[in-house]
Amino acid sequence: MKRFPLAALLLALGALLTPMLAQNRNVAARVGFVDADALVQAHPDYKKVQDLQAQARKELAPLEEKLKPLDQKIRSGQATAKERQDYEALLKTYQDTLKKWQDRQNPVLKPILEEVDQAIAKVAKAQGFAVVMSRQVAAQSGLVVYADEDTDLTEAVKRELRR
Repeated sequence: MKRFPLAALLLALGALLTPMLAQNRNVAARVGFVDADALVQAHPDYKKVQDLQAQARKELAPLEEKLKPLDQKIRSGQATAKERQDYEALLKTYQDTLKKWQDRQNPVLKPILEEVDQAIAKVAKAQGFAVVMSRQVAAQSGLVVYADEDTDLTEAVKRELRR
């Protein structure tokens, strides 16, 4: 009779350890890379984003031109109280205008980013990649110092976006 609880205990322990053993298996995971900026720019609807950016630059450029000399005076310590006040007001106007244009751009950019992400996932899955990283982020972070060109999925994803 004492063997039944011992056998049940061993079975329970085995059931608990099995998932842990499965996790320790060496599974080769392919890591791929993409040029995320190039993919967004390759999207067929990216022209809409560019148009908005051009309109924003037109509106922001005159404000920047007015801000530059005031900023230089403030940094050099030669600005009057009136110039500092003008600078603060102009800076607020600039920031509000920039936010307005970002708020207009985000709804146009969001579906593009979602489609790019979906295309990356589809290509990665089809080619057997478990992880796909942004080439720029990986390089800037120092996370990756070398990647074989065969791991670059950018062109394949661009083709997928054109479909």
